[in-house]
Amino acid sequence: MVIIGKSISPTVDFYFRNRSHQVQKYTEIDVSRDDCLSQVTASITAGCLIVLVRDVPLSILEHLTDASVMCSGVIWFIDDDIPGSHLDHTLPKPYRKRLSSWYKKAKPRLEAVCDKIWVSTTHLAEKYQLPAEAVLSPSQIDKEKLPLIRCFYHGSSSHREDWKFVMKVIQKVQSRNLNTWFELIGDHSLYKAARGIPRIQILHPMPWPDYLTMTSTRTMDIGLAPLMDTSFNLSRSHTKMLDICRQNAVGIYSSRFPLSDQIRDNNAGLIAEDTVDAWVEAIEQLMVMDKQDVLTNANRMILNIDSSSRVLNQAV
Repeated sequence: MVIIGKSISPTVDFYFRNRSHQVQKYTEIDVSRDDCLSQVTASITAGCLIVLVRDVPLSILEHLTDASVMCSGVIWFIDDDIPGSHLDHTLPKPYRKRLSSWYKKAKPRLEAVCDKIWVSTTHLAEKYQLPAEAVLSPSQIDKEKLPLIRCFYHGSSSHREDWKFVMKVIQKVQSRNLNTWFELIGDHSLYKAARGIPRIQILHPMPWPDYLTMTSTRTMDIGLAPLMDTSFNLSRSHTKMLDICRQNAVGIYSSRFPLSDQIRDNNAGLIAEDTVDAWVEAIEQLMVMDKQDVLTNANRMILNIDSSSRVLNQAV
């Protein structure tokens, strides 16, 4: 079975990926990849079954016009009423326009290459006069067997160079590990930069009281505090360490972080040089470490630094 659609999507997870063990030679082709057409060509073999998931690109449908003769069947699967989307004015106009425009162009091609239609509900089956066996219900998604490692980096717009570096690190970490999850805070440009990278949550920037409440009432695993070589970064304090410890997480810090030597000497976190591989290795090292001693050392170090500050005492 060859599944053609957006691989990083709830539809593929709910309806196909979790059932991959039930079919022979399960293959996924991600239509968001630049080489998806060549993958389609390579994957179509005599007797294979192709499933087109939702609104696949028109170029795929055109490609299948001739190639489908080799297949045992081509099926179009929908878990929304795409053919009827143009009639539902409760849908956001851009969403409705995109689906209806695609379907208008795709309909003759779908009719030419598809043998069957599968749908997600009995309502869709009845509406389009399909047999009961055309209904494919969603299945429960298997939870990861490995514990989820919750990582975060909370930078502002003044951390532009740090963001560029962090995104390269995250992309490599996520490609090598299936149980890492990242939380980032940023605007729409960050959302666009993270598109296509799995297991990332982008939070909108929030007022300081809301951020303080959020970070004071939860536990995370790994916090990132990169600090690229910029003149503005030279004046940074160690507040990122306070944010990380407040969430009961262990930090990975730049070698130019203001307390990097003390962090290293007190085993209060990991120090990494400015290379992607160094940060990836540090994250993977923390994933398998017992982090409680490191967290205890970091909190003790923060208290010692706070108690040694005499500025306010001199002012009274």
